[in-house]
Amino acid sequence: MNRHRDVYPRRGTRLLLLAVLFIVALGGIAGCAGLRETIALHQVDFRYDRISSPAIVGIPLSRVVRYEDLSIVDVGRLALAIATKDVPLDITVHLEGKNPATNNTTARMMRLDWDYLVDDQPIISGRMTQEFAFPPGEARDVPVGVRFNLVEFFGNDGKALFDTALILSGQRTTSKRVVLRLTPTIETSLGPIRYPLPITLDLAARN
Repeated sequence: MNRHRDVYPRRGTRLLLLAVLFIVALGGIAGCAGLRETIALHQVDFRYDRISSPAIVGIPLSRVVRYEDLSIVDVGRLALAIATKDVPLDITVHLEGKNPATNNTTARMMRLDWDYLVDDQPIISGRMTQEFAFPPGEARDVPVGVRFNLVEFFGNDGKALFDTALILSGQRTTSKRVVLRLTPTIETSLGPIRYPLPITLDLAARN
């Protein structure tokens, strides 16, 4: 299982808490409740867990390990997709969010903005509006669906695109830097508060 923590936690923590402390000074008792909720979510440890359901032009990548494993039908499907310049890659990136058992407050995330980058090149961005609750001491699966057109970023060579799909689906080691940047918005009694800095997770990390 591949896991990697936020690589820039401290600066985000300071900015987030400074913003909330200012609101607390204005909000009194309600502000204190909001501060507890804000601290609770920032204590949630977000980690990259795994990738599931990878597919290129609808071809499941879980049943092949190299380009030569493709059937004639699959090769034809890929060639047709390249000809029309529409080669979708679908992956589901699973994150694990865990609230420490020592934290006596349930953390709530009402929205999650994300950016998917390869070698520092922005590929696609998205927003999840499903609410997630993180009770103390319990891990929660947070699945992020990612879909984009490979041809727009990686050329039109069939074998090269297929190899890239295997890399981005986590089925092949790589020197590429593949990251997911997360910007949660938390629900508090003061209203929604958005993280001032993103959490950066390395999807190519190996233990």
